[in-house]
Order: sequence, then structure tokens, then C-alpha cells
Amino acid sequence: MNGKELKRLAGLVSSQYACSYALANGWQRVEYGDGGIALFDRPDSELDQLIIPLHPTGPDYSRRIVDVVMNLSEVEHRPAEEVVNDLLMPGADVIRYRIISPDTDKGDVSLEDGLRILDGARRSLLAAACSVAAPVKHHPRMSHPEATQFLDACRLRQTERGSFTVAIACPLNVEESLFDAHEPFTRRATEFLMRSANRLVKSIESGKVDSIYEEQSDAPTISTNFCQALLQMQPEGERSRLAISVTWASTRPREAGPEIPRELTFQHDYFPIVEDIYKKLIPSHEPSSSLFFGTVDTLNGDVNADGQVQGDTRLLIAYEEEMVKARVDLNARDYQTAIQAHAKSQFVRFEGILHLGRRTHGITKVTGFEIMSAQ
Repeated sequence: MNGKELKRLAGLVSSQYACSYALANGWQRVEYGDGGIALFDRPDSELDQLIIPLHPTGPDYSRRIVDVVMNLSEVEHRPAEEVVNDLLMPGADVIRYRIISPDTDKGDVSLEDGLRILDGARRSLLAAACSVAAPVKHHPRMSHPEATQFLDACRLRQTERGSFTVAIACPLNVEESLFDAHEPFTRRATEFLMRSANRLVKSIESGKVDSIYEEQSDAPTISTNFCQALLQMQPEGERSRLAISVTWASTRPREAGPEIPRELTFQHDYFPIVEDIYKKLIPSHEPSSSLFFGTVDTLNGDVNADGQVQGDTRLLIAYEEEMVKARVDLNARDYQTAIQAHAKSQFVRFEGILHLGRRTHGITKVTGFEIMSAQ
């Protein structure tokens, strides 16, 4: 973000929101005469000081708010862009997913990877919200009304520089029905997400992964759905990592409770362990055949010994109220049906056994593969 854009955004920041942010992050207001400013000091530093202008119509308001942003950026060791974005939405917890690797220094990734990371971020929020509503190790369908209502209220923030970052704002005032007597559902969901990530990272780094499978009253229940969301965001490359961070809404400072790091990092070699946890948490019952609907995405078959094309086909199927990728191995007859459906953008239906994967699912024992009638 250049200086001109920063100054423009700074001019949109409310002085009262800036004061709330300072108080929520440990600054203390100092008594000062009626000079049109609010003065803040940090208890742990004699040098750090914030001077927040109180009159947005002043000629130098934007420039003085930029000074506030830059001071906060230096103290918090965060980019000024992140700080000003948080000041513009004080009533929301903001969760950031940052892919850090030599290939993302410019702040971009391939379109396919970007969509995958964004969907993984969405799924991690939904999984956390479902676990708040029902703390179990596996959610067959992530469709709890509270969780979906929470997700509908979340906002995708402007893309931020600093490797590749997805920032999602989670407003606290979603609906009256989602509040309990003490804390908004949104705060409970964002805390659960960060506590779950923290439990995984700590168990991996301490070599106590087996503790994940134990029920602990003071620890969040890790679900297969949350692990799968993390695996979906796994960055490419051995020197890459995924960092998840949070900024709590300044209008509602976080109450006393379990300590949660502001940022957690999943190193590249953590993901195979997360995948092993995911597999062990999946219910062990035998999968059964189900009816599926979808479209043909890509055809990657090969010619068989009889000169017919068959094999690898990628589909987009309806699963848990959304479209997900699935791989099937079709025989020659079904492959011809897939070619016709793909050419005319028609829907297909079939029965098979779904096997959940990290990024693309698999379907075996396919029967009844046919193009759906327009009727």
C-alpha cells in the first residue's frame, strides 16, 4: 500500500474507534487538557505514545491518523496495512491466513491455489463454529444453523500484502439469537479456531500428538473437519508455512480465559502429522454407497487395449450443500457418457462410495453413471 492510499484510508478511521483500539490493546489514556487530542501511553514503555486527533474535520486529521497507524504498526510488529484495516472494522474479530514461502513474496499465488486457500479458510471457520455448537470429533454435515448464520455474516477483507494473505472479518453483532449471556457466538467461534490451532501446534512441537485424541475439559475438541481445512490450505514447497493470526474486535476486548497466541505457524513438516491426526479421527465405520449429482470437470482417460478411452475423470459433485472436486475411474462406456455430458455442460448422476481426501475426494464402485434428464 502506497502512502497516498494509506492516507486516504486513515481519513476514514473514526477517532473513537482508534481510542477503543488503543484501550483494547493495552494502552492507557493520559489526562490531557482540551486540546482536541486523546493521549495514550504504554505502561511497559516510557517512549511509546499515541496522539489521536478527536476532530475528523481538522485539516491534518488524515496525516495524524497515519502517524497513529505507523506507531501501532511498529509496536505490534505488523504491516501498517493490517492495522488500518482493523481500525476500519472495530466491531469484528479478524482472522488472517498467511501463506509464507519464497514463491509468495510478491503477494500472489496461482488462481487455483488462491481458491483452494480461500475455501480452506472458510471451512476452518465453519468447522470451528460447528464445534462451538456441538463439540464432536467429526461433523458429517457442517450445517448447524448457528454456524451457517455466523459464516454468512463474515466478510472477506481486501487482500493484504506480505506474502499471500486472506483476511476474514467476523462481526460480533451477528444476531441476537446467537448470543449467550456472556459472549457473542462469533467470539466463541474465533476463540475456538485459535485454541484448536494452538492445541495442534503445541502437541506437534512437544511430541505429544497422542494427547489430541484425549478429551480434556480445558482444551478444544479437534475435529476431522478442522484438520481437513488446514490440509486444504497446505502451501507448496519445503520452505513454506501457514500462519494463522487474530485481531480481536476493539469494541469488545477479550475477557480473561485461556491464553491464546496472537499468531500460530504450521511449518511445512507439520502437515503430514495433521494428516495422520485427520485419518485417525475419521469414524471407522464402513463407507456405504450413496447417490451423487454433479458435472464433469476434466477428462484425463487413456486408450485401453481395445482402443477405447477410459479412466481418470474429475467431477464437481454436490456434497454437504456445496460443490467439491472428486476423482472417479470410469470404464469405457461411462467415459463416453462423461464426454457427452462435458461437451454439453450437462449434469450427471451415479451411485458410488465417497472417500474423503485432502484436496480432491475419490469415488469408487461407480454404478448407474448417466446424464440427468432435463425434465
